[in-house]
Amino acid sequence: MFLLATAKPWIYWLAFLLMLGSALLVIALFVGYLIKVVAAKYPRQQ
Repeated sequence: MFLLATAKPWIYWLAFLLMLGSALLVIALFVGYLIKVVAAKYPRQQ
């Protein structure tokens, strides 16, 4: 049992990286939506 406990500490780092990547993906999708949809709906007045 101790072998299993000591053999998998890298999984926590992998989970952290996957969670960080997922959060960045959600932020990028939201910013892309704002740029493509909302900015096109309300163009700048020159």
